[in-house]
Amino acid sequence: MENYAKVILYTYPLLKTVGKDYADHIRNKALLSYESAWDTERLTEYIAEEILRKERLEWLKSVVEEVLTELNDLEKSLVAIRYFGKRKKSQTAFQGNMSERDYFRRQQRLAEKLNKLLSGKGVTEEVYLRDFASLDIFEKIHRFIAEGKDKKRVANEWQFV
Repeated sequence: MENYAKVILYTYPLLKTVGKDYADHIRNKALLSYESAWDTERLTEYIAEEILRKERLEWLKSVVEEVLTELNDLEKSLVAIRYFGKRKKSQTAFQGNMSERDYFRRQQRLAEKLNKLLSGKGVTEEVYLRDFASLDIFEKIHRFIAEGKDKKRVANEWQFV
């Protein structure tokens, strides 16, 4: 399994809209239940499962936010550049000179730190695989990483520092 923390961090900016989308989906499924081909028991189970998924996504979002508060300004900037698509210097707090080599070393150390922080807050690989890996948004980002597209993106990010 690719580094699950990397998948979670790439997904984080989307979690706000995913949570809202789940809420809308659940509401619509309940309101249109009279048109459902499923029996009442099956539909109720489905809606309950969707509510639990939405709550888990909200929990994950809050854990990532907690982890981000534990980073210093430089680390937050490095996360924003690599995972959140912030490509303008004005969008990050990055200041100063850093060699390309130092930049990539810092990113590596930061990835290890983020992995430990997430794990320490209960977001382990086991939890990720059980609760999130099968959701479309996580599957797509996992495929993005598995196909090496993140490496192409990473190779170009140095120019934004």
